[in-house]
Amino acid sequence: MKKGVIVASFGTTHEDTRKKTIDVIENDIKNTYKDSIILRAWTSDIIRAKLKKRHDVHINDIKEAMEEALCLGVDDLLIISTHIMDGIENNKVKEVAASYKDKFSRIRMGNALLESDEDFEYLIKELDSLYEKEDGAAYLLMGHGSDHESNKIYELLRNRFAECGRDDIYIACVEGYPYLEDVLPKLSGYKTVHLSPFMIVAGDHAKNDMAGDEDSFKSILEEMNKNVDYELKGLGEYDFVRRLILKHADEAKYVS
Repeated sequence: MKKGVIVASFGTTHEDTRKKTIDVIENDIKNTYKDSIILRAWTSDIIRAKLKKRHDVHINDIKEAMEEALCLGVDDLLIISTHIMDGIENNKVKEVAASYKDKFSRIRMGNALLESDEDFEYLIKELDSLYEKEDGAAYLLMGHGSDHESNKIYELLRNRFAECGRDDIYIACVEGYPYLEDVLPKLSGYKTVHLSPFMIVAGDHAKNDMAGDEDSFKSILEEMNKNVDYELKGLGEYDFVRRLILKHADEAKYVS
């Protein structure tokens, strides 16, 4: 059987972070699945449309990637998700994959980044090592957020950090609970706040909503007289995150 892999990501319009994150993830996958055809799919229609309009670059959505796999004669298809949670975007991929299950000999799909207790434990251990505890300093991670029920992962992750003795690590989202205003009162006792994106890429949200000069996490915290620094480094730049994505690929389940 001819094997194929579709790497499903949200996408980004920022070439600099794409090269450091999505491209590196895909290269790791190419090196792991050397006998497979590797295809790209991005789930954000807005990002895909912007790239088409600005640069005349077309990126396949998940349905187009499935069709390309069929045209290339793929029988055995593996879908690898780089989405952080099993939310709206990841479910788009699942729904399309299910509609194609009779067109391939088999289709398997790996979990999103944070689904199981094991995922939480693994990521917390790695981030605990990454973010050194400092007197008078807190870490604020920016998540994307959504109105999907899976958005609860952010609150769960924050609670797990606190249970592990890292009550200095907080999470606020751009488009879902907890919002920045929900977290600000808890940061009042800290002199310094370190900002990092809790997203695969460090694109628009990280550069503007987190680290921008106006109406951003950074500017609002500075107005509270906090010492603020930030790191524009997407999760996809960390090898431990890419290892988890590959682990989920290895554990992929049949699409039903």
